[in-house]
Amino acid sequence: MSFKRLKDAILKQELGMPADHNRQSAIMGTRPAGWFNNLRSEQRPALALGLTLLGVAALWSASSYGYYALVQTLGLESGYNDAPAIFAAYYLAWTGLALLWFRGVLAGSLVRQKIVAHIVAMAPVMAVFALFVAVVLPSLPPVSVWRAPSDPPEFMFASGWYYVPKSADILFQQVLVASMIYTAAQYKFSIRTIAIGMGLMFGGFHILLALDGFLPLYVARFTIAATLFGLIAPYLYLRLKHGFRWAYGLHWSFYALDAAITHFLLAVPRWAIV
Repeated sequence: MSFKRLKDAILKQELGMPADHNRQSAIMGTRPAGWFNNLRSEQRPALALGLTLLGVAALWSASSYGYYALVQTLGLESGYNDAPAIFAAYYLAWTGLALLWFRGVLAGSLVRQKIVAHIVAMAPVMAVFALFVAVVLPSLPPVSVWRAPSDPPEFMFASGWYYVPKSADILFQQVLVASMIYTAAQYKFSIRTIAIGMGLMFGGFHILLALDGFLPLYVARFTIAATLFGLIAPYLYLRLKHGFRWAYGLHWSFYALDAAITHFLLAVPRWAIV
């Protein structure tokens, strides 16, 4: 018996499975997600999913806290609008950290061939978004300072540069969303259960906008949209061939649509335009 066959036989005896199972799991992304692999097992799906949710909450909370701390440190009024390059790099760094954290469950999506395919497919989509920012957005009626809330969200008076870091922020959020969905699917949760859970969690995260002092109408609008997105996201990722592209495009499109509607609803009155 060759050394390789002997090694495979020993692994099979110890683990109760074919020796190449672990290697295939690592390649296909079916190993437990994150840095808690040693604490998880297929017999404890609730623990595995719970640890994933804790990881997502930690990354999301830390990135939000770091954003406001960085804005204050730099003495900025609007991080996205005043320093778009810095905050685009900031959220790309968080995206990289999230990919590293959940590398186990996302391994199947991090193959170079798939990454290149996503980039090629998303290029025209991002070109359309860039056209919206460069052409459509400046042509919309300006938002009135009298009609806007006293503490308006950044996008209301933002320039097109706002959407550069926002695009990176959406990418970071989609990595977190994909990690939760793939982890739950890996442990055989039904897609309906995943959808309900994602709707509650994604919507629940956006309720926290109220703690930042935003108006109830703004919080309600984003919470409802986030809840609806959470409900359909599992179907996009698990039922469509290129779920990430659909999810990212839909997520980005909401901000474009919301900005357009806001510009019309809160537009400067005609009589005020000289």
